Amino acid sequence: MKSKSTIRALAELILQNVDALEEALEKRGASVPSLDDPFTPGSDIANGQPELMATTELTVRAASQLIQTIRMPQYSVIHEALSHTNSSTLRVVTELNISEILKEAGPDGLHISEIAKKCNADPVRLCPIIRYLCGRWIFREVTPDVFTNNRLSSVLDKGKSVAELQKSPESKFDTPQSAISALVGHLTDESMKGGSYLYEVLSEPDSAFKAVPELCATTKSLGSDLSLWDFYELPEQKYRHYRFGVAMEGVKNMEPAPLPLGAFDWGSLPEDSLVVDVGGGVGTVSTQLASVFPKLRLVVQDRPAVIEDGKKRWKGLNSVGQVSFEAHDFFKPNPIKKPAVFLLKHITHDWADSYVKTILQQLREAAGPDTKLVVMDRIIPFACPIPEEHTVAKIPGLLNPQLPWPLTVAGPDQLSTKTSVLMTILFNSTERTLQDAVDLYASAGWKIVKVNQFEAAGSLPSGIVAVPI
Repeated sequence: MKSKSTIRALAELILQNVDALEEALEKRGASVPSLDDPFTPGSDIANGQPELMATTELTVRAASQLIQTIRMPQYSVIHEALSHTNSSTLRVVTELNISEILKEAGPDGLHISEIAKKCNADPVRLCPIIRYLCGRWIFREVTPDVFTNNRLSSVLDKGKSVAELQKSPESKFDTPQSAISALVGHLTDESMKGGSYLYEVLSEPDSAFKAVPELCATTKSLGSDLSLWDFYELPEQKYRHYRFGVAMEGVKNMEPAPLPLGAFDWGSLPEDSLVVDVGGGVGTVSTQLASVFPKLRLVVQDRPAVIEDGKKRWKGLNSVGQVSFEAHDFFKPNPIKKPAVFLLKHITHDWADSYVKTILQQLREAAGPDTKLVVMDRIIPFACPIPEEHTVAKIPGLLNPQLPWPLTVAGPDQLSTKTSVLMTILFNSTERTLQDAVDLYASAGWKIVKVNQFEAAGSLPSGIVAVPI
């Protein structure tokens, strides 16, 4: 009997997962969303359910691997090399408010000549840009040269009228709805510019082996010798800084709300235990913990300006008695000694190993024998199966799924690996595999004893729990 081919096995795997997704939709009385219709909250197929997110991930990987298998390899490589066209065209339509223009035009769409008039652009050059995105299922061409929004393009809507956006472009991201557009703006502006200089940073003598933030690809591309953090503080970079802040709020909003609650067994801490939220920003995570675990005391530490913003933001909330704010530089000795937990969320991925080692050493010096270190960052999966005898495979909580044949572990659409490269572009840092984290934490006096993972692909941050060595 003839053995099953790889492409047939991939196609059958896709169909098996589609069956599971359709069954889940039927159970909740929902239907498959149409790409032709604008996005509505709650219409996602996975709907935030971990098991359906895993099924969706398998389906996407199988579809991607099927494409790469059946397509000529030369074409696939050139296709990947041209992927910067995705970013450049997305930036154009976001900055020109095309989604908002088409929303006001209604479902019948608008001719390119009218679209161009409304955003003061050249219709001859704007038309192929929008049509290109239609080929990526972002926007829809209704009739020749007439375009309208669809499911994907509608999420670029900033929640304001075109008149408002054009009158006050500096405040275009003031609405919560604008967070995705802010993130797209950040990724397609300074991030994409930096990507074009990544090779230079990795190969030129003055930066090839210096993983310092002042020599990152992004600021090099912008003609600066500052770190991105210091670059954002320049008066002329006020807009980019503001957009970056809104974009990071958007990233948080894309994560399931209970994520920090599952990063550690907070309920196991005794009453009045002290949790220090290191680099905790305006206190979003701490106030969330305080609302669920009212017997904990939490201190949010960050830069002075951020701390003042946090105090204003949470003033008057019931949790404010539990949550206090303290200005602190996490590269310096921590003034709080022997807390129950030091918590860091989305901190270590911003810094190269030498800097993270300093941060963790300072916390180790301040820790007591029973202090726990809880780090929330992505765990980047290897692009191969982890052997059972491998060191990290024995760490409790690690998800090491055995993927069905013929699926490979390395999926080209993994957000985790893209984000890891992005960290190198922006900060000369990286997301880390669990082995990377084990070695780095040990060098600073911490031993990883458990991980709390929400999914195996590394798209979401995990809770990495460590104890003093």
